[in-house]
Amino acid sequence: MRITVGARQGTPPPAQLAHAPAVFIGRRAELARLDGFLGVEEQSPGTPRLVVIAGLGGVGKSSLALKWLHGIRHLYGDGQLYADLRASVPDSPVSPGEVLERFLRALGIAPEYVPAVLDEQAALFRSATVGRRLIIMLDDAFSAAQVRVVLPASGSSLVVVTTRRRLSGLVVDGARVLELDPLSQDDALGLLGRMVGTDRTRAEPEQARELVALCGRLPIAVCASAARLALRPRWPIRRLVGELSGATRRLSLMSADDDISPQAAFDVSYGSLGDQEARLYRMLGQHPGVGFGSGAAAAAGGIGPAEAARLLDELVGANLVQEEDEDCFRFHDLLRLHAHAKSEDTDTAEERRAAFTRIAYWYVEAAVAADRVALPGRWHLSPLYERNAPAHAHFAEPAQALDWLEAELPNLRALVAAAHERRLHGLVLVACESLWALLLNRKHYSVWVETHELGLASARESDDPRAEPRMLLALAAAHLNLQNFERAAEMCGRAADLSHASGHELGEASALDSLGVAYLGMGRPGEAIVRFEQALAIHRRIGQQRGVALLIRRMGEVTRDLGRFDEAVQWFRDAYGLFGAMSERYNQVRVLNGLGRTYLLVGRPGDAVESLTEALSLAETIGARYEQADIRTSLAEALAPTGDRARAIDHLARAVEIFTELGAPRRTDSLRRLNDLVGDDHRRP
Repeated sequence: MRITVGARQGTPPPAQLAHAPAVFIGRRAELARLDGFLGVEEQSPGTPRLVVIAGLGGVGKSSLALKWLHGIRHLYGDGQLYADLRASVPDSPVSPGEVLERFLRALGIAPEYVPAVLDEQAALFRSATVGRRLIIMLDDAFSAAQVRVVLPASGSSLVVVTTRRRLSGLVVDGARVLELDPLSQDDALGLLGRMVGTDRTRAEPEQARELVALCGRLPIAVCASAARLALRPRWPIRRLVGELSGATRRLSLMSADDDISPQAAFDVSYGSLGDQEARLYRMLGQHPGVGFGSGAAAAAGGIGPAEAARLLDELVGANLVQEEDEDCFRFHDLLRLHAHAKSEDTDTAEERRAAFTRIAYWYVEAAVAADRVALPGRWHLSPLYERNAPAHAHFAEPAQALDWLEAELPNLRALVAAAHERRLHGLVLVACESLWALLLNRKHYSVWVETHELGLASARESDDPRAEPRMLLALAAAHLNLQNFERAAEMCGRAADLSHASGHELGEASALDSLGVAYLGMGRPGEAIVRFEQALAIHRRIGQQRGVALLIRRMGEVTRDLGRFDEAVQWFRDAYGLFGAMSERYNQVRVLNGLGRTYLLVGRPGDAVESLTEALSLAETIGARYEQADIRTSLAEALAPTGDRARAIDHLARAVEIFTELGAPRRTDSLRRLNDLVGDDHRRP
């Protein structure tokens, strides 16, 4: 039995494993041991086979895992999932929720179905993996707990974990552990010969042995040294041996026994760079995220894109940067540390801070441009919203802008955290503002809360008195979406007080509006109407016509909830006219929906169906998904008493589907209503 709710039809099996290593030498004994792990007794039906490959960073854990998994992937027909858990990146391990979200999407679960809460994500992942034969590779794990959350509920699946730590806690989960040592001398020599040519290693056998010894027989160090020799065919091996022997800086990779480490090899490769290449390498060490393109690299170096592309090509050729796809680069985890350390040693604190700031604003300026296209008309604090879009950030339509924001969300998320750590509070605030359209439309609840909690902390350090209430309202919006109404009300009340104290009337009106929504959610319309009336008065006083229209719509909602139906109808009609004059179709949908609900409550189902049908048609035209679901629940309520139960059931079923896609809390109530209606239908004679 496999989960189907939320699954996209026709989704191919995931094939996320990276390519098998192009150069792979030896490891026959280790591969045989891994094969032997598959031959042990069968697991229980809900427990996957778990293999842990542990060892030093750079020892070849990932290469061994990929070599083995590509050889057996035909045994696992439901696909392969891969996640880099980034234990080696300082203070930046990947959260289990982020991994689960990516895996669920890869398994065909629509993005909007993914829950916001980790426990619910894990439960959905277990449901989605029941009965599947999957390979799951968890690369660079840092704790047993991080792994356990991502284990599937299938005894037919294989989970392979690579780690530089001893995850002894996984033994109780049935893990088989392979401790991976450095290459044997013969295999290290074979790797060197494969990369530089066996004619050179045979010509200088003693120097070749000394070189692999200086590399600690770590594959990554051997490869870095061999790359330098391969690019310099006239160099004797002894020259490189001499340089390595004199190296004093080492990158320690948890190796207590060997004095040498990949640091020496990296330093030699770095030393071969020209001044421009070396500077870009160091500046890229300030990049807060995982991957980057030539545009971000240009920002890091304060250079043009063409020059950045040329220098990146040199860095790729020196095996100091990996090119994963067209204009898509990343550091190996150890090389990222090396680049950062080199910058610490070479560049001043001001230069490092400037590089980070250039990188950050490259992303933020593009994000602002995307946010402005995706959600025009909203008021902002940052002056960046008043500038023209940068050359690298032109978006033709909202969907394109949202897609870019979503693709760069991992970098933007990391940027907010890194900027906050550096006390660049203004940068944190504008980065949070730039995520607003994405978070409203694509519902990344965990990122929403995480980034805006940091935004709120930065706002409290800001000199702008408008900043804290703005972040409070943005964070409150997340809690309103999650139906945490009491928490949202607390934040909105604080935002209203702060805005009033600073004399920011637009901010105060916005806070009172959101506070009223929270009170409505808590079933306290009497308190809600007071806040709406206060906000409406402010908007009228400062001439904010859009705000006036929004609050007139709110007055319709609250007077309806108070049972003052004739007033509600008039408020809704007035709001419909105002929004029509502004060509705001989204808010016209909200008004028609509210009007239909009002007709339904006063016993006018015919008028309700007419208004709701018009609202649904308009919502479908503009792609307002949440509103479509909301309207369909009202249509089902209007149609059921008329005897048109088939249409009522269809509307509710579609509403449940959409709420599930969006991860909306209203799914639970709508599903209960659907089950009740279907059950009643089956019980009818």
